[in-house]
Amino acid sequence: MDAYWSYYMWTTGTYVVSYTIPLDWTRRYLVTGALTQTDGGDYSHVYVSQVCNYYGGDVVLCGIRDVPDDLGLGIVEVIDHATNVTIKLRTTGGRHRVEGAVFSL
Repeated sequence: MDAYWSYYMWTTGTYVVSYTIPLDWTRRYLVTGALTQTDGGDYSHVYVSQVCNYYGGDVVLCGIRDVPDDLGLGIVEVIDHATNVTIKLRTTGGRHRVEGAVFSL
């Protein structure tokens, strides 16, 4: 397992921020992330919002997973055949920060 990409996002107030990470579709990845700051009793949620897969040919299939009611306190997910992955941080009030890394398996 090798470190491939690291990321962080933060907000103050009510926002949705996202970060897209490019991937090599021939590799497998472990996507991780967790809330590292939650100041205030307000809502915060981190999750994988989109994965685009490629299996050869001329079609890239992107799946959107914007599910706001999930308990998105962290991410641990194995992804393969993906050309990119998008991670979102959704907050309502307060200050929130998420940090994570993607590892090549």
